[in-house]
Amino acid sequence: MKRLTFLAFLALTLFATTAKAQLIGVFIDDVDKYTNVRSSPGGPIVERIEAGDMPMLAVERPRNGWWLITGGTYEKPDQGEIELKGSPNNQYWIHYSVIGVGTRNYGGETYYLRATPKSRGKVVYSFKDEISLRPIDVRGDWVKVKTYDGKHTGWIEADKLCGNSLTNCC
Repeated sequence: MKRLTFLAFLALTLFATTAKAQLIGVFIDDVDKYTNVRSSPGGPIVERIEAGDMPMLAVERPRNGWWLITGGTYEKPDQGEIELKGSPNNQYWIHYSVIGVGTRNYGGETYYLRATPKSRGKVVYSFKDEISLRPIDVRGDWVKVKTYDGKHTGWIEADKLCGNSLTNCC
């Protein structure tokens, strides 16, 4: 019995340490003065973040357009890390429509949005200018994004994105 318990513990530990968290860095890009943070996807508002200076945060585990804010914190450029408070379950969720990521094609490289999260996936949109995108989903090293105008949706490699609104992530 002890051996079985140990093997189960070992398997869970191995899974926990090898499972890759699919975090992405984003900035808040909301037209409103405050961005609502909720305790669950579409749930009650538990916090409001001042959106004007485009605070940055890390998000993970997308669910139907909502992203879990990793660690329950966000970063304000002039104040550093700020802890979110007020959620009874210690979870903080934000909708994809108020967060953004920039692209890293600073030298005018052509970037592609693809129909599938694969380097050989069909190209659905290409662009040479740096643009901001709305992250919708994440799968491995790929992020599903939508252009701000809503005309194009596709997958792009995560390393081609920058979640810092103030620098170019180089």
